[in-house]
Amino acid sequence: MDVKDTAENRYESLSEIKEHYLDRGRECSELTIPTLIPENYQTQSSDFYSPFQSVGSRGVNNLASKLLLLLLPPNQPFFRLTLDEFTLSELSGRDDMKGEFEKALLSYEDLLKSQIGNSNYFQKVV
Repeated sequence: MDVKDTAENRYESLSEIKEHYLDRGRECSELTIPTLIPENYQTQSSDFYSPFQSVGSRGVNNLASKLLLLLLPPNQPFFRLTLDEFTLSELSGRDDMKGEFEKALLSYEDLLKSQIGNSNYFQKVV
């Protein structure tokens, strides 16, 4: 049996369960941000219903920004790269190399933070 057929069959068998959650999301999306979860037949050029009020979309953006601040706080790093003592001793063989490894990890942390900050992963929904 081909792996592609197996994955496709599995996807089709689970699509009924998925549709229930997508329908609920589409109903909520109609009241807040209609383009967030469009119907299957809608494209980017489709005309979407405009709720003529912004309470729902402001609520969604408020919750999204609170989650973003919770996950990525601006005043403290949200991750730290470190090496444990055993790995450090195996890599270097000398105790004075710890500072050089920490400096290299810190520069890599800064690079990752700047790439995450400049990326479009955390844009506003609207």
